[in-house]
Amino acid sequence: MSTPSCNPSDLLARYIAHWRLRPEGPPFYTAAGALQPVRWRSEPAMLKIALNDDEARGNRLMAWWNGGQAARVFGQHGAALLMERLGPPLTASMSIETDEQCCLTLCRTACGLHSQAAAPQAGLLPDLLPLADWCRDLLDAATTHDLAVRQAAALAATLLAETRDEVVLHGDLHHGNLLHVAAGGWLAIDPKGLWGERGFDYANLFCNPDYELVSAPGRFERLLVLVTESAQLERHRLLCWIASWAGLSSVWFGRDGGDGHCARFVLETSLRLLAGGTGR
Repeated sequence: MSTPSCNPSDLLARYIAHWRLRPEGPPFYTAAGALQPVRWRSEPAMLKIALNDDEARGNRLMAWWNGGQAARVFGQHGAALLMERLGPPLTASMSIETDEQCCLTLCRTACGLHSQAAAPQAGLLPDLLPLADWCRDLLDAATTHDLAVRQAAALAATLLAETRDEVVLHGDLHHGNLLHVAAGGWLAIDPKGLWGERGFDYANLFCNPDYELVSAPGRFERLLVLVTESAQLERHRLLCWIASWAGLSSVWFGRDGGDGHCARFVLETSLRLLAGGTGR
């Protein structure tokens, strides 16, 4: 699907009329979407307009999941998604829940999402993006970036050549993409709609939620033990996925600007552990 050519505000108005919604707050915008809190029948809902292909693919995956470990979806049409309105993200609870508890919540969510769809069903998900395509910017950086990124590219190439445990992937699972449910618990939003090895979905939590916590002494090593045990992943292979994800993020930050300090710290830490043999 092509990126919508209409003005995002016009698209919001179009789908408010299409679903007979009642706005319950002003719209807000990100680089990838236009959103507005609305009321659908008696339900508080969120209307989201995807502004690029990745978000549009994610909207369709949300509609396919339609609950479970993800937010419920009331409607999906074209670039638009109408889903249940949830509470604040996991980051807002970190003064109450420990870093380890948040990490376990993310692991449980990833496991639940993966078990909702062990394989794409014919006709339902024709446009999942292969993980190799998602990592293309990293693979293409193998000869143009510094040594750490080139090492990450080599690790990614090896992993992708020997993929295991392939599932439908969220693709961007982190503290900001888990929202609180009023009745308790957490639900995922904003997937990218990928297909590949399940270990990939656990890598991004090491780069979040902020640099102070990401770079705290011993934090990476503690989470590495926690994730490998909780998700039943091979430690060395998870480290390779973490390095690959952090390398890809570093390439994107270098291209688009922004703060790449978390990704760089995680990249260098994971490579150091792999080189020292402590990733086994």
